[in-house]
Amino acid sequence: MDLIQIVFVAMLLFSIVSIFLSIPGNFIVFLNTLFYGIATDFYNLSFSFFLIVFIVAVSVEFLEYLIIAFGARKYGASKLGVVAAIAGGIGGSISGFFFSPVLGAIIGGFAGVMVGTMAIELIRGKAVKEAMYATYGALLGRVGGLSIKAIGTVTLVVIVANKIFF
Repeated sequence: MDLIQIVFVAMLLFSIVSIFLSIPGNFIVFLNTLFYGIATDFYNLSFSFFLIVFIVAVSVEFLEYLIIAFGARKYGASKLGVVAAIAGGIGGSISGFFFSPVLGAIIGGFAGVMVGTMAIELIRGKAVKEAMYATYGALLGRVGGLSIKAIGTVTLVVIVANKIFF
């Protein structure tokens, strides 16, 4: 295994970890595969393969946020509450990362979803019980979104690794 392959495998593994850090790991898989293709003169990699990897990466990222929105809306969050849940999750992950790179980002992401949704719903005049219900939906959406993202990223990593190494 040469240096290019070692870096490629390390980046694939990082893409799986990055899911929980609110870093789009699917795009890391795509870019990693693209750089690997450039470094190896696209040996055994076709344009259609890159297109499929890109479409899957975009779809999984989109699906993550769609599930968060669906969970929040299903439990009564306003449209602004959904936006706050998504922004809070991203902001919480980033700020939590500075306290503890992995655990802080995970906890911060979940806390950001809860704080963002709860704050907006209370500011908009909802009762505390209704705001907590909407927050619960956003939290369920975050769990569901991360689950789908994790499954999608691991699947993408397996497909790419299989294409390149086997």
